[in-house]
Amino acid sequence: MRRTSTKILAFVKRNAVYLVLSFCILAIGLSVSLMLINRENVLNNELNAPIENPGDSNNPQTPADPVVKVITFIMPVNTTISVGEYSETMVFNQTLNRYSSHKAIDFFAPEGTPVMAVYDGTIESVNTSLLQGTTIVIDHGNGLKTVYNSLLDGDDVIVGQKVTQGEVIGEVSTTNRQESKDGPHLHFSVEENGQVIDPIKYLAIAEK
Repeated sequence: MRRTSTKILAFVKRNAVYLVLSFCILAIGLSVSLMLINRENVLNNELNAPIENPGDSNNPQTPADPVVKVITFIMPVNTTISVGEYSETMVFNQTLNRYSSHKAIDFFAPEGTPVMAVYDGTIESVNTSLLQGTTIVIDHGNGLKTVYNSLLDGDDVIVGQKVTQGEVIGEVSTTNRQESKDGPHLHFSVEENGQVIDPIKYLAIAEK
């Protein structure tokens, strides 16, 4: 029995380094295995977790869908006799005696008829020229502007003034000499992101 113990002790002494190294390798392998098992469990838990409905109104962390505001213009002139249509094609201008595009809607009404802001906004400019008469531009934000031409004067508003929908900003006249033979009217146009568009897109009129 003593000889057997001596042999074991001698074996341990001769191979101590290898035994320690083997033990370390075994310990490292066991640690790595435990880490992999734990990671797999975490991934499985994440995959099996219930998916929250992004549109669930009961979830306070879910952002609400953005509300799209619909913009509708009122008529700029109440007592309109007739309406001249918007046209990107050439139409005959009896004042200039030639054909040209007419990217606006003409609202014919007696001279002095009030002209109203079609929507809330800020007066961007008030200009008067010999040929075009008085022109008022209202900025409604987000690249949307309305242009009111052939007004009697521009004394009713000033640049930078806030106006509300329906507020009087001027009066119908014949100051636009380029369309003077058409009679008193409001030459009304709309700009969207710098481009002139058909006002019918925003106007609430029966023909829309």
